[in-house]
Amino acid sequence: MQGLYFFENDYDIETIRRNFDFYEPRTLHESSLSPCLHSIIAAKTGDIGKAYELYLQTSRLDLDDYNNEVSDGLHITSMGGTWMSLVYGFGGLRVLDDRLHLNPCLPENWESVSFKIIFRGNNLGIKISSNTIELFNESGPVIDIYVNNRKIRLKNQIHINLEQSDA
Repeated sequence: MQGLYFFENDYDIETIRRNFDFYEPRTLHESSLSPCLHSIIAAKTGDIGKAYELYLQTSRLDLDDYNNEVSDGLHITSMGGTWMSLVYGFGGLRVLDDRLHLNPCLPENWESVSFKIIFRGNNLGIKISSNTIELFNESGPVIDIYVNNRKIRLKNQIHINLEQSDA
């Protein structure tokens, strides 16, 4: 699954889905990195319920002491994995051909998620709601960002209705 995560552009979505459907039920997720990668892949394949389930596992690994080892210390990797699940999974953030792409998909019980990133000298704020996305170029030059494959030229701030079909 990690290979599919790192080389996802080398595989079509059906190959990724087939491999996920085969391997995920057989995976113990005892590694603190496992649930977050699986969550990201589940979100990419459109299985948002499974992505959310795995997100909860990575975000609550130490809080719920899933592996009965919290007395040995915290899993900093699962804390990073929580961020990765939010940004790469539900935010759908990818860098393709040196361009920033967002293909968001939120769990149905979430109203929104927001995060900040630095990309090519731009400090960007991103807020995703069920049918809108707000992009903020807090500092840096004008930048092109692709939202659901639609090119957006971001100077300062833009509000996008994700339900519009004129992409």
